[in-house]
Amino acid sequence: MNEEKNEFAEEETTEELIAEYNRKRRSRPDDVIATQAVVCILVTLVFFAANRLYPDIAGAVFEKLRGLVTDSREIMPNPIDLLTNYIAEL
Repeated sequence: MNEEKNEFAEEETTEELIAEYNRKRRSRPDDVIATQAVVCILVTLVFFAANRLYPDIAGAVFEKLRGLVTDSREIMPNPIDLLTNYIAEL
């Protein structure tokens, strides 16, 4: 009889684990969005504090960041494109 209770308890535990896994898997986009929001808030606070303490350095960093964001060129070339160009040259 104890074995039946243990087997039933293990089945419940397995079902609970599967349900918890599915719940966590479905909630991942929310976690990503929340993480991005926290990172953006922290970066804003850092820029605000840096602008108060070191306005010249903060301005230079901000202009560099703005240049990277608005630049249409790729910052890092795609390695697959480099490989295909190399093979095409052979």
